[in-house]
Amino acid sequence: MESLTSALAPHVFSETPGHLIRLLYQRHNSVWHTTVGDSITPTQFAILNVVYSDGPSTQHEISLRVRTDTSTMAQAAAALERKNLIKRSVNPADKRERRIALTRAGRREYAQLLPKADEVQRILFEALEPDDHPSALALLRNLAGIQSASASRADQFEPPAR
Repeated sequence: MESLTSALAPHVFSETPGHLIRLLYQRHNSVWHTTVGDSITPTQFAILNVVYSDGPSTQHEISLRVRTDTSTMAQAAAALERKNLIKRSVNPADKRERRIALTRAGRREYAQLLPKADEVQRILFEALEPDDHPSALALLRNLAGIQSASASRADQFEPPAR
């Protein structure tokens, strides 16, 4: 009698989206740490980027923009505050919420980090022809459940169907 598993075909990992996404994530982390260093994580950089571009915002608003859960957001914000890159204060409109603003040191650090973060993106896309960059970004946004390039707000975010 044949076993149940003998009829199953194993995955070919080079054809499995989840495996390839994991490899891309690992590559991104490796390039990030080589190019930017270990002083700041990609999530922490994303928080600095949002606060730099939008100005002081609530922690909740930033977590929506960065598309991270509130626990990760709180941990990343605490780390940035310990580094004196942001200042958190109680939101006068809602005492339960914290507002985040960049410090002077945070603005200086962001200015130094931005070219390095841009270099990470350049390295990741150097395997592609420049004409392929827009379609690659569109594909990545689609896989991530982001509607379009203009979908910068979390209220436009659609998580993948389960």
